[in-house]
Amino acid sequence: VGAMRDSKVIQVFELLELFLYRKAACIIPVTHSFKKVLVNRGIDANKIHVVTNGVDVSRYSPQIKDKKLISRFQLQDKFVVGYIGTHGMAHALETILKAAKLLSVKNDNDSIHFVLLGNGAKKVELMRLAEEMQLDNVTFFDSVLKDEVVRYWSLLDVSIIHLKRTPLFQSVIPSKLFESMGMGIPVLCGVEGESAEIVNRDKVGLTFIPEDETDLINKLTTLQTNTDLYQQFSNNCLAMAHVYDRTELANKMLNVLESINAENLTNHRLKKKIVEIDERLKVNLK
Repeated sequence: VGAMRDSKVIQVFELLELFLYRKAACIIPVTHSFKKVLVNRGIDANKIHVVTNGVDVSRYSPQIKDKKLISRFQLQDKFVVGYIGTHGMAHALETILKAAKLLSVKNDNDSIHFVLLGNGAKKVELMRLAEEMQLDNVTFFDSVLKDEVVRYWSLLDVSIIHLKRTPLFQSVIPSKLFESMGMGIPVLCGVEGESAEIVNRDKVGLTFIPEDETDLINKLTTLQTNTDLYQQFSNNCLAMAHVYDRTELANKMLNVLESINAENLTNHRLKKKIVEIDERLKVNLK
């Protein structure tokens, strides 16, 4: 994320990293992009098996908006757009604040309200910026316990996923994408690469240009006003959540590990047999 520069220490760790990749019997990355990177770095593609992140559908499922939270934060009759996750250097969440300011200046849509839940290195700075911008259409929530977070997810009409616009993040898939699917909440995805491909392919929301608040607002307005499209995305979210069910993904990983174990066991037996034959040959030669 630009926090460190290249150095001899990092180069040594990279050599160790590649050594471990080469020696590993199996590598399981969480994106297909990561697999491509590894193959391009000379790692055998046959031992790389992609198992993506997913969602616990027993926890993240469609919920009626939590009435107590709606009342507490005065979100009645609001179209709630939310970001739930880390407020860090990589996330460029000031883009959301700029979008909120655009709506505030236009003053033609006061029904949209932004909420941000979580903590991170940029949280205090973002709250200070929101205050300087005099945003009354943004609410910050402190982090909550895991058992409570679904209540806050229930408030959202749309979920924002966002990272800086850099090639570094074209190979990542934020896990909140799958949680949005589980909740049946359409996505506004400001992450290029594989994340955007999933959103467009599975038709679970709209993509916008990262760090472009104008494009964010345009796509957000589309989701708010086009109710048929919104419902289609919501239905698709629930359908695709089962594809990314963590139980199914755990079974997939287990199958990979079992096949690797079986292959290694077969190789071990084969080597043992070769040793036995070799010993017999030596005896016969004597």
